[in-house]
Amino acid sequence: MKKPLPDSASEAGRPQEARVTRALLESALQELALNGYEATTIARLAARAKTSKQAVYRRWADKPALIADAIRHALAEVNPAPPQRGSVAQDLRVCLGNTVSALQDTPLGEAIRALVPLRKHPELDAVLSEAEDARRLILRQIFIATPFEAHMETRIDLLLGLIYFKLHIRGQRVTDADIETAIQLVLGLTPPRAPVPVP
Repeated sequence: MKKPLPDSASEAGRPQEARVTRALLESALQELALNGYEATTIARLAARAKTSKQAVYRRWADKPALIADAIRHALAEVNPAPPQRGSVAQDLRVCLGNTVSALQDTPLGEAIRALVPLRKHPELDAVLSEAEDARRLILRQIFIATPFEAHMETRIDLLLGLIYFKLHIRGQRVTDADIETAIQLVLGLTPPRAPVPVP
C-alpha cells in the first residue's frame, strides 16, 4: 500500500525529511525521463537524490508507487490556474501553452511518454488517467456556459489530440502557431478557404 506524502503540517518541523522526499520525487522523474521505466531502479534514483534505498521504502511500498507520486508532484507544479473567463481563446492559449511547455520543455513530458506503454499497470494507468482528467477539467471550465459549449468534448479531443499526436506519435515540437491555428479552427474563428487550384 502506498504511503501518503508528508503534508505541509507534518513536514514543518522536519525540513530534512521534506527535502529528502522532494529530492526523491524529482530524481524519480529525471531517471524515468532519461532512462525509461525498466532502467529506473530504486538504487539509481536514491543515489541521484543523495540518500539511501531505505529512505525510499520508508515512504513508498515499491517503484510504481514512487513513480506515480513523482508524476503527480510534477503535474501539480505545472497545472495552470483556473480560467479567467474573459476570453475563451485567451484561456485556451494559456491552458494549451502550459500543457505544451510542460510536455516538451520539462522532464515531465519524457516521463509520461515512458509510461504510456505501461498503462496495463493499474497504478501507472491511474496516474496517467488523473493527468488527462485534470487537463480536460480545466478545458471544460473554459468552454462551459459559452457559445462553444456544444460538442465540448470533441473540441477538447481536437485540441489535445493535436498536442499528443505531434509530441508522442510524430516526435515533433508544438509551436505557438500550431496552438493558435488549432484554437481558431476549433472555435470557428477561421473561415474556410477555397482550395488552391493545382496548376
